[in-house]
Amino acid sequence: MVEKIKFLINMFIATVKNIFSKKNFRGKHIWLIGGHAGDIYNDNSKFFYEYLMREHSDDIDVYWVVNKDSKVFDKIPGKKLVRGSVENYLYYYNAEAIVFSHSPSADIAPYNFAVPFLNKFHDRVVKVYLNHGTISFKKRKPMNGRFKNLIDELLKSYNVVTASSDFEKNVMVNEWGMSEDNVKIVGNARYDNLPTDEPASTRDILFTPTWRDWIKADRDNFTKSDYFLNIMNFLNDERLNKALEEKNVNIKFYMHHLMHEFIDDVRENITGNRIIFLDKGVTLADEIRKSAANITDYSSVAIDFLYMNRPIMFYQFDVEEYKEKVDSYIDLDNEMFGKLAYNKEEAVEGIIEIIENNFNVSESQKRERNKFFRYNDNKNCDRIYSAIKNNIK
Repeated sequence: MVEKIKFLINMFIATVKNIFSKKNFRGKHIWLIGGHAGDIYNDNSKFFYEYLMREHSDDIDVYWVVNKDSKVFDKIPGKKLVRGSVENYLYYYNAEAIVFSHSPSADIAPYNFAVPFLNKFHDRVVKVYLNHGTISFKKRKPMNGRFKNLIDELLKSYNVVTASSDFEKNVMVNEWGMSEDNVKIVGNARYDNLPTDEPASTRDILFTPTWRDWIKADRDNFTKSDYFLNIMNFLNDERLNKALEEKNVNIKFYMHHLMHEFIDDVRENITGNRIIFLDKGVTLADEIRKSAANITDYSSVAIDFLYMNRPIMFYQFDVEEYKEKVDSYIDLDNEMFGKLAYNKEEAVEGIIEIIENNFNVSESQKRERNKFFRYNDNKNCDRIYSAIKNNIK
């Protein structure tokens, strides 16, 4: 509540300052970009931001919006605005475009779209939704009735929404209610960083279990949860760790940023020497690029590995509970690809097979690529930029 009040005060101060600052912004083409509520520098927003600085620094004045206390604050290049500051709102009021991976409120200008009179700035600016991953294994939850209309209107207000395929666009239009004209099949910005025909630079396997909100809410019992026990039983399996040692392979464990508060519970109970823990602030895209294979449950990171033609194993130890509480746009019973494991034994067997098969990709996985990608040319950022420019009056 204190933070919300602070944001509101800064909003109104910026509104007053804006009256006297118009001449300072005249002729400037300001774009604001951000993601993960100002906390993390990653995903599509990061790669599009760096593309803009590299390719269009003469055309636009681009700023990254970040929390003042973010661990990655000093790692972010270019010009930054502190999220929720007076300066942040002032630049937002004078921006041509805002680019975000979650929402304008989370990533760019906290709560501004919901404040009467001040939400006129939301209507003026070109709003670009990059998403933070490919739509795949997580269904958007029905909104609380109190907020549903507000969220539905917010989604419809986005001027440019990026998609990678007809499959993804159909979900956005038919399930989320977004404007068909505004959803552009241009590809994900982060895929421009991914090779499609290169071998991995390491023999590392990236393990990316996604989050569970019902476990996060019961934090006192995390180490008793099936989530924790299934992950630990897998990572501590004697046969698995022997194979990792013999084949000189590491498993790099990246805990979802929304579950990262539990990372020490996992780290402190690991017995093998080949399990490496990645920090919350790591550039996940770099780890994806250099990893030879992926283990996940329902993370869209799997789609990155699909794009790169590298093997994936899905360790779905709680699939029935997940379908009931989250559900998936991809049919988890009939549309899966890669290797599937539903218990520790199957997971260990699957990973050992991938390693012994020298990280070759299964035919079922190869067949699924066309479903998820219209383009495979590393020119997604170019297409996104053109779509935004076409919307700026």
